[in-house]
Amino acid sequence: MVKFLIQRPIAVLMAFTACFIIGLVTYWSLPVSLLPDIDIPQITVRMASDNMSAREMENTMVAPVRRALLQVSGLDEMRSETRDGSGVIHLTFEFGTNTDLAFIEVNEKIDAAMNSLPKDAERPKAIKASATDIPVFYLNMTLKKDKPYQHTDEQAFLNLSELAENVVRRRIEQLPQIAMADMTGVPERVLQIVPDREKMNSLGIGIDDLERTLEANNAEPGSMLVRDGYYEYNIRIASFLRTPEDVENIYLNKGGRIMQLKDLCKVSLVTQHETGRSLAGGKRAVTFAIIKQSEENMDNLKAELQRTTERFAALYPDIEFSITRNQTELLDYTISNLQQNFTLGFLFIFIVAVFFIGDVRSPLIIGITMVVSVVITFFFFYLCKVSLNVISLSGLIMAVGMMIDNAIIVTENVSQYRERGYSLKRSAVIGTSEMITPMLSSSLTTVAVFVPLIFMSGIAGAIFTDQAFSITAGLGVSYFTGIMLLPVLYVLFFRLGMRRYRWINFDFRDKLKNDWLERGYDAGINWVFSHKRISLCVAVATLPLCVVLFGVLDKERMPEIDQNEMIVKVAWNENIHVEENNRRVDELLKHTDGIAVEHTAYVGMQDYVLNTDDALSAGEAELYFKTEKPSDILPLEQHLKKWFGAHYPEATVTYSPPMTIFEKLFVTGEADVVAQVRSKNKAVSPQPAELKELERQIAEETGVYPEVIAFRNQLNLVIDRNRLLLYRVDYDEVVRTLRTAFKENEVSVLRSYQQYLPISVAGNERTLERVLAETLVENVPQEGEEQAYVPLKELLSVQPAEDLKSITAGSNGEYIPLRFYDVDNAPGLIAGIRDVVARSGKWDVDFSGSFFSNQRMMGELMVILCISVLLMYFILCAQFESFLQPLIVLAEIPMDIAFALLCLWLCGDTLNLMSAIGIVISSGIVINDSILKLDTINELRKTGMPLTEAIHTGGRKRLRAIVMTTLTTIFAMVPLLFTSDMGSELQRPLSIAMIGAMTLGTIISLFIIPLIYWLIYRKHET
Repeated sequence: MVKFLIQRPIAVLMAFTACFIIGLVTYWSLPVSLLPDIDIPQITVRMASDNMSAREMENTMVAPVRRALLQVSGLDEMRSETRDGSGVIHLTFEFGTNTDLAFIEVNEKIDAAMNSLPKDAERPKAIKASATDIPVFYLNMTLKKDKPYQHTDEQAFLNLSELAENVVRRRIEQLPQIAMADMTGVPERVLQIVPDREKMNSLGIGIDDLERTLEANNAEPGSMLVRDGYYEYNIRIASFLRTPEDVENIYLNKGGRIMQLKDLCKVSLVTQHETGRSLAGGKRAVTFAIIKQSEENMDNLKAELQRTTERFAALYPDIEFSITRNQTELLDYTISNLQQNFTLGFLFIFIVAVFFIGDVRSPLIIGITMVVSVVITFFFFYLCKVSLNVISLSGLIMAVGMMIDNAIIVTENVSQYRERGYSLKRSAVIGTSEMITPMLSSSLTTVAVFVPLIFMSGIAGAIFTDQAFSITAGLGVSYFTGIMLLPVLYVLFFRLGMRRYRWINFDFRDKLKNDWLERGYDAGINWVFSHKRISLCVAVATLPLCVVLFGVLDKERMPEIDQNEMIVKVAWNENIHVEENNRRVDELLKHTDGIAVEHTAYVGMQDYVLNTDDALSAGEAELYFKTEKPSDILPLEQHLKKWFGAHYPEATVTYSPPMTIFEKLFVTGEADVVAQVRSKNKAVSPQPAELKELERQIAEETGVYPEVIAFRNQLNLVIDRNRLLLYRVDYDEVVRTLRTAFKENEVSVLRSYQQYLPISVAGNERTLERVLAETLVENVPQEGEEQAYVPLKELLSVQPAEDLKSITAGSNGEYIPLRFYDVDNAPGLIAGIRDVVARSGKWDVDFSGSFFSNQRMMGELMVILCISVLLMYFILCAQFESFLQPLIVLAEIPMDIAFALLCLWLCGDTLNLMSAIGIVISSGIVINDSILKLDTINELRKTGMPLTEAIHTGGRKRLRAIVMTTLTTIFAMVPLLFTSDMGSELQRPLSIAMIGAMTLGTIISLFIIPLIYWLIYRKHET
């Protein structure tokens, strides 16, 4: 085949040029994203009821829905969290479950559970999670005239909110690159009616009279069909209230006196009782979470949105648009650094090739072959719908070092035949043909390592499919370019150089002699064969070292990534309203202006539709900070801890990375150990004092303090039924009066032209004591008696109480989660908690957390390594036609793993998913040198050469190729060690493991493997 191709160089060049152009064209049409687009097997069910406590919400709404959802097929884990007025159920499915079908089934179960819910309950909403649901950035709208940390003009902000909701959002969602503009920070408006109680009491008008009047004037009688000769007319009778003026002009008739509503009440359009706000740069803001279409290019999205916001900024000069939490910057930085790493790796590889081969033409041939291979690989990206992301690009960078190995092996082999005096064409034909089989075996053994990775459970298996694809596609393309394009280029370049271009023909071989390399090899192989026992003992000693290091190394799911962003979640643990929450957040943000270059905040509850995380309550806040450098994050965190300790020591504060797609997929902020404590007595809810005592006992027993359980203080208003009978007051009238006094009495709806606004009857702002003392309730007079009024304080009592801030439950019912972070000895902690729980006799406990998921992941990787080794053994058996020789090759894998673990330990890294995959990958790559060497030795022995001579000759013959392929693979990884983008930091443990394994693997391939080969076959030596 090679001879046929060399005889038709123009056809070969044109074919590969066409493939190159196609690959180049498809590169520009590939979607660009941060991480692969995969379905996250999670569904979130949200439910809300404004007037329910957490306990009432759990018993009447969340628990019935949770029980119904237990029957959903493929369900792996369920967790619910219930707070006052809201509840959320998180459903996690087994990976591989069709989330579309699961979403349909979840909605069916919700429909079936509706009969068990209160009649006035809203239907729970199911939200399906996806990797593309993570916003690529947040767009903030603020008023230019606003000053940071100062009061906002309420009416101007209401106008901004109306513009954002009715104009800006619709225009943004029309852009083809945007799937959704999720919005928060828009206050709900209400038409508020504040009655003049003294005037109404003097006229004998009650709250119920106002309600009946509003309902009567806001009726919808419907429509009628009337015939008039040949025609029909649709007559509609309507008395909708459209504007606030319509409400003010409503007439009342009481005792023969006719008056308008505005004579008795103050009617105004105001912000409804707020439960949350959004802040940007200290200003009140409306914030859009921009969700990208999965198949769209992120660069196009940025350009289109920038043009749109610039147009809006020109049309509305009083409004300021700003972008925060921009993940596109992270992607741009990551991709640019990966491209830089690719360039540096290519440069290093070129220098190595020039240094070892000794002329310029061979490295140029290798470089052209590699570039062609990479570009053609993009065509396979396009065919298989793989995006350009951190994982696929990092995999391609790793593949570059392996891709170039094929070109180096062929070029070196062809050069050796030319040095023996063979003609140019014959050297190309023989040198290439000789390498077809060993190159195929080495490529297959490498691919055999990656194929099992896609069978890892969970998100990890899905996300690293892109990496496996990148390397597999790159190796496949480079194999065919190495045996088809490279020999043709070799013949053309060396003919061209000999005839016309002297600079191409310039040869460094006389200046860069490789005699030192051969002398070093000869000295090393002679020493090893002279000290066989010592060499073998050192090799065998690596096996227990491997076991020891595996136990010593810390284990975690994913490597830590330095970031210049941080999320701070604050639970003030006080019953504060949104205004006070906002004031405290402003005070906090002021103290960070000198450290953070950018900050935003969510104060209280937010309105995001796709927010599948635990919702904030009115007394909580979530703050986002961005610093200039990652090194500034720790000082900022220490500054915040000091501030909270000085001002609000009772607040519960957590610090975590921002919710990027990386965090969403790998849940790096998960607690090390979560103790799920359940009360044995299901009939009684756990008391706060008991839980605090349990926390104290666990901390004393284990020395590890869990995250503090959040409690809330509350006031229970207990209506005295006996007094209601004594004063002849109706229970419903008391409830109605309370709701009016506390601004919760919604009586009708104002149907404006663009939206429906609630109409509420509200009282004036007063303290609880004044409300109970001054608010009067009408009684039901008996015949002949006058109407009487009773103060609320005579009818009810106020009882202080303390309860859990949120109620957590799983598939086995309610439990109290005790979360432990930064745990050094997880088994000891678990044993200590079990002892405390057993002594109490009141509790049961189960455990979860990252400690268990990490153990499961490591177990899977060990199984994958065994499967990979087994596949490599079968492939090598087919190549060598022997059951013994593959064992010689595979014998070096434990030694290489030991050195990789040692390098991780010396560099302070952990054994995580990335470093473990690096070890698995290097196990497949590092044996390629041994395959090449053993194949050469076998060929020499077939010619009749003695065993020892064949070992020494084969080693020298493949020396340059082995050293060059090792160095090029290492140099392709080196740039990942010195850059700080997300992609490089993610791959750094992988690179350290691979560099360590490849370094020792080369020494073993050159010296130890020949010794083992000699020990096995020495009896055949004549």
